[in-house]
Amino acid sequence: MTNPNYWQESIEYLTKTDPQLAIILKQHSQYSITSRGEALETLLRSIVGQQISVKAAASVWKKLTNLIGSINSDNVLSASSENLKSCGLSKQKTQYIINIAEHFKANHIVSHSYWKGRTYLSIYDELITIKGIGPWTVEMFGMFYLLEKDIFPIKDIGIIRAMNRLYGNNKKALDLDEIIKISDTWKPYRSVACWFLWRSIDSKEVLY
Repeated sequence: MTNPNYWQESIEYLTKTDPQLAIILKQHSQYSITSRGEALETLLRSIVGQQISVKAAASVWKKLTNLIGSINSDNVLSASSENLKSCGLSKQKTQYIINIAEHFKANHIVSHSYWKGRTYLSIYDELITIKGIGPWTVEMFGMFYLLEKDIFPIKDIGIIRAMNRLYGNNKKALDLDEIIKISDTWKPYRSVACWFLWRSIDSKEVLY
């Protein structure tokens, strides 16, 4: 799969509008982003990755896929809660994964056609009703599955850490107003800026 059709224009725009971010863009000029093309996988990876490092999430995910095989709702639901937990999931995350699989099964979600042509807001409103899915998880879905170009996950600890490093020189923590003010300059390509910020602090690529 190729980069989103807005990719090159977003790089040019961000380079012009934010000289500090431009340094990261140049350092990672070969970086690209594509969707995995699997909605359920993206959501489950988001749950697994909550509040743990990229490396730790990769380890849990590997165990999970070894357990259930192909990622689909039937395979997830056929695994017991105890077996899911044994992959390194907390009790809460285990239940969240089951809740998501049940939603996919109940709504017969098996292909991208279910999401195609819908607004991000309508998808947000649907997913947020699933217990265990909060704003951050829907934002990851929007950024990594739908490839929405202008999402800013304001509570993402990796983004905050990267911004503190880039704009605060690691000497002071940026307050919320400063973070929002900086991110507003990236509109309408805040997702793109965030993809590069993640890349700047992790040797392993962030990909849900």
